[in-house]
Amino acid sequence: MVTKMEGAINCLVEVFHKYSLMHGHYHTLSKEKLRKLIETECPELLKNPRDPKTVESVLKELDSNKDSMINFEEYLFFTTRLMVDAHDDSHHE
Repeated sequence: MVTKMEGAINCLVEVFHKYSLMHGHYHTLSKEKLRKLIETECPELLKNPRDPKTVESVLKELDSNKDSMINFEEYLFFTTRLMVDAHDDSHHE
């Protein structure tokens, strides 16, 4: 039986692959794929997820190797930031 944490980890991997396997390079997210992921998977977690400036800001912050793509490690920084924000919000409710 898969634990909640194992399920959450598997889910993060599956979500990355859902978008990275769409077209093009299979191991990264382009700006367009990142935009689709944010709009579909995180609509309530980011301010103005449909605003192009939001995606540009996230891409700039995450793209540590400056290749204009988000690889899996960079994606993990994104999900970690979302989890930290969710944890902080849980203390304000």
